[in-house]
Amino acid sequence: MSKPRSLAQESAEDIFFGQIAIIWARWFLIAAGAIIALWSADSLPQIVVSVVTVIALMTINFFTHGRYLLERPANKLLLIATNLIDVAIITLIVMVWPGQTGLNSHFFILYYPLLFAFALVFPPGITAIFSIFTLGSYTAASFAATDLNLLFSITGFELLATRLITLGAMGGLGTFYYRRQRDSIRAAARILPAVK
Repeated sequence: MSKPRSLAQESAEDIFFGQIAIIWARWFLIAAGAIIALWSADSLPQIVVSVVTVIALMTINFFTHGRYLLERPANKLLLIATNLIDVAIITLIVMVWPGQTGLNSHFFILYYPLLFAFALVFPPGITAIFSIFTLGSYTAASFAATDLNLLFSITGFELLATRLITLGAMGGLGTFYYRRQRDSIRAAARILPAVK
């Protein structure tokens, strides 16, 4: 009879096999961010900033993707660190992109794949902390970079609340899928020894 795996082993397996979701989410984030940035840029300095940002994200992702392909995948702390860097870069773009700052920025959509992929890989507790950090970062960027008349209007409040709810839902949906998948694997592990 096979020995049941511990929660620590299950968590390590989730990170080992699931980090490809984070890697591919970051590639989509890089592609979408490059398209949005280049499309909305109206001066040479904006193009330079967008290219440098894309190169920074690509460098992080080449490193993690290369390690994964060489069967030396990143550990939990490295994955968390790279995701925190992603949040910091997106938040900075939301705060300072000329003509589109705070609530007027369309770059907030880059948080969605990041939150969902993170929730697919990490346990619910870590995902909740990361989601709260991400939502807090976006809220802080909105308060720091939005015109106060818009921010404290009904329209601004509705816009911020809607975005925070949908961003939080991405973390929740990923966590729900994570738990369903984990429960299915546990059920299969209980059935298989009984069949043998």
